[in-house]
Amino acid sequence: MTDAPFHDTGYKALFSLPELVQQLIEGFVTPDIAQLLDFSTLELVAGSFVTPAMQSREEDVVWRVKMADTMLYLYLLLEFQSTPDVAMPVRMVQYVAALYDSLIKEKRVDPRRLPPVLPVVLYNGERRWRVATDVGEAIECPPVLRAYQPRLRYYLLDEGAYSDHELAAVRNVVAGIFALENAEGKEEALAVVGRISEALRGMPGRERIDRVLTQWVKRYLQRVHPGAMMAVEETLERGEGTMLATNVQKWAEELLREGRQQGIQQGIQEGMQQGLQQGMQQGVHRGQHEGKLWALRQLLRVRFPEADLTPYQSRLDAATDAELEHLLTKAATAATLDAVFATE
Repeated sequence: MTDAPFHDTGYKALFSLPELVQQLIEGFVTPDIAQLLDFSTLELVAGSFVTPAMQSREEDVVWRVKMADTMLYLYLLLEFQSTPDVAMPVRMVQYVAALYDSLIKEKRVDPRRLPPVLPVVLYNGERRWRVATDVGEAIECPPVLRAYQPRLRYYLLDEGAYSDHELAAVRNVVAGIFALENAEGKEEALAVVGRISEALRGMPGRERIDRVLTQWVKRYLQRVHPGAMMAVEETLERGEGTMLATNVQKWAEELLREGRQQGIQQGIQEGMQQGLQQGMQQGVHRGQHEGKLWALRQLLRVRFPEADLTPYQSRLDAATDAELEHLLTKAATAATLDAVFATE
């Protein structure tokens, strides 16, 4: 998981894109809400607003969207969290009240007919979220006073609570972002980046989204999985692929280099133990080959965890160094295990 400043600023950039906001709501908020909305009317609410405590709310995102077949608009308030906050129920009451106050002062709404607000907390911390999701749950009072207490429930999206299977089933860019946040190793992270790239390929407005998303992935991998990251171009590559697709191959090559280095070191150690120059040379060559084979097997296990490698075992055992390098490149982006080993 990432640190709080990166999470806040990085997610603000991602969810300032209407396409990703739509995927967030359609993929992870109850369908009854998503079906109400006309996502073609999504409009980012410009500027910041001020809470009653006079703290400017610039780090989070507010959207306005028309509810289908009505003249009503829903306001989406996205709050990004990387650590649990026991005061979140009270904070959300403040934020929603501040949003209403700002809309009334700007004469954007009639104070007698306020629009609905959907407060969403997007949380990516290590621990699961155990904080109350309704301010009413945090208020202790006798039953006779219950009717006079404030009630406001926010919609919690706890990324780490989703299983890999659940995220893979959603098949959109936002699910890939969540899966990357949950990835435990660089091989798994590399495979998830390939899934994000595939989901991105068919989206409208791909080039604009691609730039923002690639920058976020670059910064994320540099912080969390630096061994899986090489330099990423800042401009869109020409052709049908995406920047992410282009860089998946680069990251795979970096992983291959790490496998080579590991193999070389292993070979040198074997050679030293034998105490013979000839043995050392043979050990280096063997180490290089085993390093490539190790990297390929690790990547295949992460990308296709339910697939059976047994039918391809003899081909792996007989593969030359050049064939292993070619298979590693294909394994980074292929849709299926069969496609990795398909003859060209």
